[in-house]
Amino acid sequence: MEPNGWAIVGLAANFWAGASAQIGEGLLLGEPAQVMFTPIGYRWDYGDGTTAASVDGGASWAALGLAEFAKTPTSHDYAARGSYSVTLTVDYRAEYSFGDQGWRPVEGIVSVPSAPFTVVAATESTVLVAEDCNVNPHGPGC
Repeated sequence: MEPNGWAIVGLAANFWAGASAQIGEGLLLGEPAQVMFTPIGYRWDYGDGTTAASVDGGASWAALGLAEFAKTPTSHDYAARGSYSVTLTVDYRAEYSFGDQGWRPVEGIVSVPSAPFTVVAATESTVLVAEDCNVNPHGPGC
């Protein structure tokens, strides 16, 4: 997440994750067998009773070409100061291949939660800002 482990109350904190297809290989009855898990959804629990879901894991502000604290599809605005435990659950679709038969779907979804991580939300201000940066983000000091 960015900023790294902290947020400013009322401004967007950006969350993102990367997951990729995972393939396991082996032999079954002397024939090659594979199972593949492909990420199909991301579910964020921001620790303050708010959740969000997306089909991709999001991206950093820089990768999206956005300024810091800009809203993204996976960002979150904390409404109050505090320490929050955030978790991400990635949902995977499974498929298998046996011999030379090609890939076949496995019914159901595999959900894998992340280890929780802590975000500290605080209120901040600066004496160098001449205006409300939420109203005029191009004002002096913003």
